[in-house]
Formats: sequence, C-alpha cells, structure tokens
Amino acid sequence: MKEIIIWSIVSGTFFVTFLLILLIGVFRKNRVIVISSLFTLLIALGTSFWTAYSFINKSYNKVAETLKPRTGEEIYSALFGKPENECLKVLNYQDQIVPKIDYAIWLEFETCPQELKRILNQHEFTMNKVPKSGVNQIGPSENNNWFNPQTLGDSLLVFVYEKDEYGNGQTIYSSLDSTKVFCIDILD
Repeated sequence: MKEIIIWSIVSGTFFVTFLLILLIGVFRKNRVIVISSLFTLLIALGTSFWTAYSFINKSYNKVAETLKPRTGEEIYSALFGKPENECLKVLNYQDQIVPKIDYAIWLEFETCPQELKRILNQHEFTMNKVPKSGVNQIGPSENNNWFNPQTLGDSLLVFVYEKDEYGNGQTIYSSLDSTKVFCIDILD
C-alpha cells in the first residue's frame, strides 16, 4: 500500500509540475517551454499508469488469495482449532463458499478418540447411539456420494450441537471406536 501512495504522490507532483511549466510557457509565449512541459506530462502519465497497474495487480492478488479454496485441514482448523494429536486425516470435504446457497460445511475424517473428545468438549453436544438404519442423512449434493454415515457400522454415535433456533450448529456422526467421523457444520 505504501508503494501505491508513493507512486500517487510522484504522479501528482509531475502533473502539477507539468501545469506550472505549461502556464509559465503560455504566459511568456515561449513554445520551447510549452513543448518541454509535454515531457513532464509524459512522465506524469507513465507514473500514473504504473500506479494504476500496481494497484490493480495488488488488488487482484489479494482477491485471488481470499477466494482460494480452503484445504480440508484448513476447514478442520477453522471449525475445531488446530488438532492436538497427529492422528487427524481429512478424507473428504465440501466447504461452505456462499452462505444461504451452501448452507453447510461437510467433512469426513479419521481421528483418534482423544481428538474427538477435544472437539466434543468445545460445545454442549447431546449424544445418541443409533442403529445405522436410523440415520438417513444425505450428502452435500447428488454428485458427492462420499458423505455416508451409514458406513460407520451397525451402530453409531450421533452428537448434536444446536447453536440457535435457526438450525445453526453441528452434527457429528462417529463410529463406536471414535476413529472415523462425519461432520456437518451449519451456519446460515
């Protein structure tokens, strides 16, 4: 940002210099001075174009970095904080890019019981042990058939945290040994 400000000042200074030299040339009716003022105008235009280019380039890079899709590990860390154990392996994910349209973050990961306990200690979850036939959760879209909590075994643990009355919160499906997890984080 400092570079853009400095180049803006330089451009403005050359433009003001151009105007002063031009006025002096017009008042003295001296063509040489008027023509030499055009040299200053060219420098002012050049520095202005460089300033505009720098601004557009930096803005584009900033926007591109902001819109870059997150990795599964980045999504996990955003939801639950940095894992304390080395046992985390994100298998599949779908990020919430546009709220209201993408209403949830979907994760499938392998972990260890200690890490799952750390996650569950972050909120007040209600727990139920349910048979796999009692789970009819569909995945994030028809194209992603990886979100399938029924694959966790004949029975699984379902942890639900309801943040508010609008349906925001988290639902975590875990295998009985707490090593494989499916998670839905809804924030609308």
